[in-house]
Amino acid sequence: MTRCLRLWITLSCLTFFSPSVSGQDLLMNVLTKELNREFKQLKAADSRLYYMSYRVEDILVYNIRTSFGAVSGIDSAHYRIFTPSVRLGSYQLDNTHNISFGQTAAALPVTDNGDLLTLAIWKSTDNSYKSSAQAYEQILTSKKVNVAEEDTAADFSPANKSVYYDPPVDYDRLRPDMHMLTGNLAAYSAALKSNPDLLAGIAMLEFKITRKYFTDTKGSAIIENGTSTWQSVYSYTKAQDGMELPLFRMYFAWNPEGLPSPDSVLKDVHTMSAKLTALRSAPIADPYVGPAILSGRAAGVFFHEIFGHRLEGKRMKSDQDGQTFKNKIGTQVLPSFLSITMDPTIKKLDNTQVDGFYRYDDEGVQAQKTNVVQDGILKTFLMTRTPINGVSGSNGHARTAAGGIPESRQSNLIVSAGITRSPDALKQLLRDEAKKQGREYGYYFEDVQGGFTNIGRTTPNAFNVMPIEVYKVFTDGRPDQLVRGVDLIGTPLSMFRRIIAAGNTRQTFNGMCGSNSGWVPVSASSPAIFVDAIETQKKNKSTDRLPVLPRPDLDKEPAR
Repeated sequence: MTRCLRLWITLSCLTFFSPSVSGQDLLMNVLTKELNREFKQLKAADSRLYYMSYRVEDILVYNIRTSFGAVSGIDSAHYRIFTPSVRLGSYQLDNTHNISFGQTAAALPVTDNGDLLTLAIWKSTDNSYKSSAQAYEQILTSKKVNVAEEDTAADFSPANKSVYYDPPVDYDRLRPDMHMLTGNLAAYSAALKSNPDLLAGIAMLEFKITRKYFTDTKGSAIIENGTSTWQSVYSYTKAQDGMELPLFRMYFAWNPEGLPSPDSVLKDVHTMSAKLTALRSAPIADPYVGPAILSGRAAGVFFHEIFGHRLEGKRMKSDQDGQTFKNKIGTQVLPSFLSITMDPTIKKLDNTQVDGFYRYDDEGVQAQKTNVVQDGILKTFLMTRTPINGVSGSNGHARTAAGGIPESRQSNLIVSAGITRSPDALKQLLRDEAKKQGREYGYYFEDVQGGFTNIGRTTPNAFNVMPIEVYKVFTDGRPDQLVRGVDLIGTPLSMFRRIIAAGNTRQTFNGMCGSNSGWVPVSASSPAIFVDAIETQKKNKSTDRLPVLPRPDLDKEPAR
């Protein structure tokens, strides 16, 4: 797998979500009423039914796109995604056993009409119940003919009832200044137009307002609001040998007002443009095994890909998972000077807004700060309400995109180092180690665009981190040299042993993580790290030639 998201309710909750408060709260009342009706009647018809939950994401999103100074799109959309969960059997064995049937997402009306909402909820619940019943029968049959599974833990576990209420969203107050934002984005992409080496110059923004609803048959009732703003500037050029060379800058804030100033972004854009021109003539890096420094951003992605995904507890229940760390709790898995925390309860770290924040996960469990590694010792995993052998109880890390099935997912990954070194000391360590290994240079990975990892048993448990800005650091003190065409590869257990030192400042990578449960926002924060041996391979490149004709805006014939 490649990884690149109860029967009664108290009277107080029913009063809490009174439809008289607003049309937004009408939806929770409809969900609660229909959940109780469906559960009561389905339970009477099928005694195997033991748990149900309803989840809704109500999303309003604004998008702006510009290209080389021109506005290429402005739009907004409002939609609701309804996801019922229907469980038949028991906590020990139910219809989700290794296959996760019982959730059929559907669109809900965005108008606050109780009858129309109820009709859509009823239809989707009916589909989910039918698929759950069929899946449960298949599971009972397969248990009779298949060998015993390695993990014998239950399929689900009880959780404390959660009640939380955010006031109705003030959409008028949150409405972004589209005119101002469009002007800013047009200026950013126009700044790229002046460079004749660039084949694209795109600046975009997405501002999303979300109101999430969760209720279940054990009495939980949660309404949580959220916002997110993503601004990106992207461009690419092409070397004479056909290699495409992209660079981008991503900016995250909870609201548009929290984005960097236009002057700051324009400075980044001009720097990016100059680096793209430099990359066109930069030498191609050869495959390499040797020492390297990963910047804080690069190290954050490194830990997210090769370590974080292997701490996601729910996937370890499957016999097809690689289970790299399943039996290693209490043992040393990282150098003793490193600790790792997953903390979805924070919105800011070191004055940087981090996008892995949430109050409740997608199974209705309160988000929890989780110390997964302390002084190099593995302490626990990221858990949902699905236990595994040796670890039970959710720590609030069941996450999914709208309409998906919750899995163990990362939140805000934070790497801390008990012993640190200055940037200059790290660089000297790199030169000394390269010289010791008989190498002319070591590598410095300044920035990455992301990565992916394989964690199943059917393919090698390898990772690939995709750098976009890499430098040779020479042992004789020559100026660092920009290179291109590098992919950082390897296998996890061998890499962890190679981490020798960490820097004294931390950087953050905000991004979206994709998995079976869709794309969820995460952050990864880390100091720079020095490793005494990494492996790189040549990056795949296009065989397409450069454009035959110059860009039209650069091919103006002089007036006659």
